[in-house]
Amino acid sequence: MNELQYESNIELLGKLRDKLQHLEESEYMTAYYKGYSINGATLEEVKEEIEQLYEEINELQTQLDDFGNNYS
Repeated sequence: MNELQYESNIELLGKLRDKLQHLEESEYMTAYYKGYSINGATLEEVKEEIEQLYEEINELQTQLDDFGNNYS
């Protein structure tokens, strides 16, 4: 990973965290109370998407941390 990729990944990480926040605060709650989310997904589908996002965020954070530790 070079510095340009690092900066790009930081931006991507921010977007993923924003998406996760939206899913947890809006989609999940709507699906919990109505049985489906704003986008029409079931509660289980929303939970799966949240779990997948957590995995992507953790993987990307690890890559960024590794680059930061090797770059210093």
